[in-house]
Amino acid sequence: MNNKNDIIKMRKRQKYVVTKKFFVLLGIVILMIAGVSTLVSALVSVGRENGVRKLQAAPMPEDAEQHLDEPEYVVLNANVESVPLAYYAPEAEYSLGQESEPETELAIEPEADLEPETDHGLGTVIDAELAQAPAPYELFEPHSLPETNPENFARFAFDNRIEGSLYPVHFGMPESYTSLGITTFRGNNFRNGGSWGTADIVEQRLAIRYQLTIGSTERRTVISCAEAGCTEEGCEQVHSTVRRWTGVGWSGQPAIVQWDFEIQQMMNLFPDKREKEGLIEVIYGTLDGNIYFFELKTGEPTRPPIHLGEPIKGGVTVDPRGYPLLYVGQGDQMRTNRFGYYFFSLIDGSELFFINGLDPFSRRGWGAFDGNPLIDSANDRMILAGENGVLYSIELNTDFDREVGTVSIDPVISRYRHTGSRRLGTENSPAAFSHYLFFADNSGIIQCLDLRTLEPVWVFDAGDDTDASIVLDWEEENQRLVLYTGTQVDLQGSGGRAFIRKLDASNGEVLWQHSYRCYYNPRVNGGVMATPIVGKHDLSDIVIFWVAMVAGRGGGGVLVAFDRQSGEIVWENTMPRFGWSSPVAVYTEDGRGFIIVGDSAGNLYLIRGTTGEVLYRISLGSNIEATPAVFGNFLVVGTRGQRIFGIEIM
Repeated sequence: MNNKNDIIKMRKRQKYVVTKKFFVLLGIVILMIAGVSTLVSALVSVGRENGVRKLQAAPMPEDAEQHLDEPEYVVLNANVESVPLAYYAPEAEYSLGQESEPETELAIEPEADLEPETDHGLGTVIDAELAQAPAPYELFEPHSLPETNPENFARFAFDNRIEGSLYPVHFGMPESYTSLGITTFRGNNFRNGGSWGTADIVEQRLAIRYQLTIGSTERRTVISCAEAGCTEEGCEQVHSTVRRWTGVGWSGQPAIVQWDFEIQQMMNLFPDKREKEGLIEVIYGTLDGNIYFFELKTGEPTRPPIHLGEPIKGGVTVDPRGYPLLYVGQGDQMRTNRFGYYFFSLIDGSELFFINGLDPFSRRGWGAFDGNPLIDSANDRMILAGENGVLYSIELNTDFDREVGTVSIDPVISRYRHTGSRRLGTENSPAAFSHYLFFADNSGIIQCLDLRTLEPVWVFDAGDDTDASIVLDWEEENQRLVLYTGTQVDLQGSGGRAFIRKLDASNGEVLWQHSYRCYYNPRVNGGVMATPIVGKHDLSDIVIFWVAMVAGRGGGGVLVAFDRQSGEIVWENTMPRFGWSSPVAVYTEDGRGFIIVGDSAGNLYLIRGTTGEVLYRISLGSNIEATPAVFGNFLVVGTRGQRIFGIEIM
């Protein structure tokens, strides 16, 4: 019989039982255990003088590891009067809470013993160090090919201005980006999200539960008779033009977050909302110049709006660490003498910092920010791209005191810019992995940028304006990072084609591509304005693109699914109207995938992801340019008709 010291020694020598073996280079055995949620329970017989004892291997927990300088849009219901934010009571409420299984420890019989490196036929017992497979970022080594080498682009040049330090900086797998909810466009650093949790979809229909009424911003400019086309001699009439932004525009995704209750207590929420357990808050930046805060399930305001006074097109970003910090950029300059990017405290709604988009470092005199930044949580760093053609790496120097309830930042900003594009500026939201960033500009120049040096690794010319965000995907079967991207028809003009591509993210090599001829309109771009879906679960073999104004299809849109590996079309659905709104994938607990997508006529569709079959359609009354965000069974989306809708997926 073992004494207490023997048991302690035995526990220290305990090895995991691994049920799968993988053989790689030169006969070296690497056993892959990352991502495996449980090890198969096994009984290992161990001979001893006092008899036979059993070692029970219990389940192990999971490892965590477009546009012109002054863009124009299709505006439906543009004459709707501006009215204050209002809300309507929902038809019903429901719970989005999810329970998790308790973690279990390895069960060990008191008298068990195990010799190191013993094979009992149920798997090889190995040291923990050998069981750890290389992490994806360790396998990712970007480099250029002759055709993607920045030095081989005749007109391409870059420079940077470094302040402070550029490192450390690191972005991991998308699942580890945040635990708060949807905090940035498409949810994470791969830009492959947009929905949070799972949905219980039974009836396969959509039901409006509330709608909020919002306003618009406008700017009146006095012009001459000649500019107005007036030919009346001696005319004394004052001519003017009006530019107006209504409702919610492209890309217009809200943030939806569930706050830590302690942090919830320190914010300027209305008293009843501050004390509500499990509060899920929607934060929506809109074209009327306000940032609205309301409850997901009811639409009831949760705190006073933040009045920016300038149109917001690209949505807001919440700090993924759960800190009470909010980041947002202007989409246009209409009312004030400021044009740039704002940092707010969510404790009291105060402005903490401002980046002037009319940056002297910029080579373009346009200060809008339509894309959403990424936050490197571990290293307190923001990565932000602007329409001014500048990429910002920002040391935030955040000071958040939970006990006192204060937050401040002291940013130190480094800058990167390039030349050689036909049109500078970035409107998409950059994607990132490890210390590399992926983004495109208004002429279609796609770059892989080393964030440790702010120097490009490779460059690819996509051929036209690329406003849809790049989506990354780690292919476990090929042990490589890939990206999906699509262009619009803008600089090409009439007869142009929208190109859809899969690139090797390590070097910019084209793995496959397709193209659609799309109609050209200088005010309304055709092609790919929507960020694609990289499928998961029962959609894991496909990637889905939404293409606008496709020629020969009545000027409508085409929703198309491609096989991720071969690039072959799996299914294609020609829709009667086109859209810029990015489609969102929603999954049930058992892995069934559904697609939510809106169009320019105000139709919102529920579509079966495996076939492209339309299951349900609901009208929201006006152009849906914005991208929905989904939390459980609820989605929120705004329209150009000055409405925000809360919709339940039944």
